[in-house]
Amino acid sequence: MLNCQTCGKELAEKDALIHQSEGQDRQIICHDCFKAATGTDYKTFAYRKESAKQTFFAVIFCLGASIYAFVEKGPVWGSLGLAATVAIYFLASKAK
Repeated sequence: MLNCQTCGKELAEKDALIHQSEGQDRQIICHDCFKAATGTDYKTFAYRKESAKQTFFAVIFCLGASIYAFVEKGPVWGSLGLAATVAIYFLASKAK
């Protein structure tokens, strides 16, 4: 069992979060203190982080496929691939 360094609540190890403040101090905090410190709850934060990671890999994959299409099939297919990459980037960032 760990204790939240902000409010003193007892936490299980799986529920403890490490928060790094602006002064580079690391603290063990609970989900409620995380929400107070950052302005968003932890589940939303974790969802957004995972979504950003997936979007990054999708865009990198599409750029690679676009370059391959440009080299193998010509500029028309390459530009279609770039248009698809841009569409994926904007649609993925708007999805909730």
